[in-house]
Amino acid sequence: MADVVAPEFARYVAAERRAGRLSPLPRKPMAAGESTTPVFIETKQASELVRVAARRSAGLFRPSKRTEVVWVDGDRELAVSLVDLQVKFAEGAIQVVIPVRCDQTGNATVEVVFAVGSEQQPAGLYASTYRRPTGPALIVDAWGEPLVAYAWQCVLGMVSGIAGAVGKDERGNVLVPVELTATRRGIEIVPMARHRFAGSSGLRPTSVTTTEPPIITTEPPIITRPPVTGTKPTKTKSKPTKTRTKGKRTRTTVPR
Repeated sequence: MADVVAPEFARYVAAERRAGRLSPLPRKPMAAGESTTPVFIETKQASELVRVAARRSAGLFRPSKRTEVVWVDGDRELAVSLVDLQVKFAEGAIQVVIPVRCDQTGNATVEVVFAVGSEQQPAGLYASTYRRPTGPALIVDAWGEPLVAYAWQCVLGMVSGIAGAVGKDERGNVLVPVELTATRRGIEIVPMARHRFAGSSGLRPTSVTTTEPPIITTEPPIITRPPVTGTKPTKTKSKPTKTRTKGKRTRTTVPR
């Protein structure tokens, strides 16, 4: 999840605080695992915020006049709207309506339904859906799985953006959603200070303490041979050699 919060999410959280529907920022930074008061988003506002997440999911992080993106797969193309997405809620369910169009079908809509937690049956951040969404068969056969993934990315982007706009933890990282519940009136998000997992990156601790391991050096032992006592050294004498010269030949003899 990106730590950069979209301005639209920050403005929504600020407006909720001014209206008194959301608690102010805690004075003490939140420790890992601590959660804040839930943030409730009504259906109309959720549709506006999910469009922000849709643009960011398409790679448009800055203000843009684009109203749709075109997906290309070989010789197939599908135009996906970024400004007309809608979300609808039921008890424990989120429905994402994605307007699309192509040459074969013209304007059409694809609906993706996610089963999430409810007030009576909370399920954390767990969600499930069908592999095949609802829509024209020609579009669903070719683009079914990418549309399901795109719909979930929009929902997750909205939920993460709102949670991140609520505040930061003691390490300076934005909060993350830990629970998601849906009712007929809207959606409720519970932000939490994230846990730090071993080996994870992107977490910025306030202080870092490093301890260098001690340097251990091992020298090989010096082995000495004790002197031999009770024996005398042996003396050897070399005998000289005699050389005889006869004619042009030289003969050397060694006495025995």
